[in-house]
Amino acid sequence: MTFPRYPQYKDSGVEWLGEVPAHWTLPKLKHFTKFFGGGTPSRENLSFWNGDIPWVSPKDMKAERIQGAEECITETGLMNSTSSLLPAGMILLVVRSGILKHTIPVAINEVPVALNQDMKALSFDEGSCLNAFFLRWVQGLNAPLLLAWAKQGATVESIEQAYLAESIVPLPPFTEQQTIAAFLDRETAKIDALIAEQQRLIELLKEKRQAVISHAVTKGLNPDAPMKDSGIEWLVEVPAHWEIKRLKFIADVQSGVAKGKDNSRQETIEVPYLRVANVQDGFLDLETVTTIEIPASSLERYLLRVGDVLMNEGGDYDKLGRGHIWNGEIEPCIHQNHVFAIRPRGLSSEWLNEITGSDYAQFYFMTRSKQSTNLASISSTNIMELPVVIPSITEQQQILMSLSDQRNRFDTLTAEAQRAIALLQERRTALISAAVTGKIDVRSFSLKETA
Repeated sequence: MTFPRYPQYKDSGVEWLGEVPAHWTLPKLKHFTKFFGGGTPSRENLSFWNGDIPWVSPKDMKAERIQGAEECITETGLMNSTSSLLPAGMILLVVRSGILKHTIPVAINEVPVALNQDMKALSFDEGSCLNAFFLRWVQGLNAPLLLAWAKQGATVESIEQAYLAESIVPLPPFTEQQTIAAFLDRETAKIDALIAEQQRLIELLKEKRQAVISHAVTKGLNPDAPMKDSGIEWLVEVPAHWEIKRLKFIADVQSGVAKGKDNSRQETIEVPYLRVANVQDGFLDLETVTTIEIPASSLERYLLRVGDVLMNEGGDYDKLGRGHIWNGEIEPCIHQNHVFAIRPRGLSSEWLNEITGSDYAQFYFMTRSKQSTNLASISSTNIMELPVVIPSITEQQQILMSLSDQRNRFDTLTAEAQRAIALLQERRTALISAAVTGKIDVRSFSLKETA
């Protein structure tokens, strides 16, 4: 879709803005805006908290319209902070903690709120002929004015009010502001819907990929193969010619080194070691590998060997049992005690890695883990009791080759969806920038859409 340009332009005198339509004005923000800051009541005084007044901080800026906050304060808390009760309809702006890291650095509050010290609120003089929704688009995520602020404040902790006040704002007539804001609301909603579809597709591909893997490693590739009862309730049937053995009979589980031991009386060496953060689901993140001092005599005990299947002891639920195969990427290298190294005997590392990453193994780990709020961990004793389904070596290789092909197809589809999202986001950003700086004229287009 292409849009016309305005009939006439003039130089704005502002580098990031360039030319603007000839009939637009270029006031400074301070000429039509009042700034309000925020503050935090004492955390030690419980009477200041859990009230009815939404207390907005950067973590609440997850939508373009604010209707509440994770934390609320009382009227007494409000009186004992540097914030004030702000009426609905103001522009809320994150000015601290790296504004571009926030999903929505600018929003409009639809209910009265108070602010914390990392926020600013902008209100407008009566009769200023400014539309708040238009200005939100000018200042919104990846919009020109916000990017200009970020460029100036990228290395500092906050954007100072004095800098905000001196900012030039491209300002069309009031009715034109309304038209541009309505246009952007409508068009970005369409783009956001397309992005959401691609994100849902990625999630569906992820679920399908996991289902394909789990089916292949528990049922095989032949749908007509005779089946037998596995004797395991949550595994049900497996091909009749497959074996099922406990992990302890086909692999050794090596635990890792614990930090904090006193090695002062021993000869030590410094070696790289893997942490939970290095062991991801299906790959190793070796960008940052730390080192540790251990007794020289302990190196052999903790040394990783090519073919070890690495598995995390726990942490967040999604980290439980997560792992990958060690291929000797760093030599020598050891592992911490929260990462297990499983060394198969008479079984391929690739097959064992597929098993430990399958749904049935993940279910086993979860049901036998120690759990607390959002955390879980499993012992080496329970890991060694994992039932492992074992087809013949030839069939293992066939299944692994099939899974490799299917992974490639899923990865291709996922990459295409991710590229589509990136292009849509670029389109969204470019459309906002062009509309609020007058590089395109959307007035006639908006009238046709609403007719």
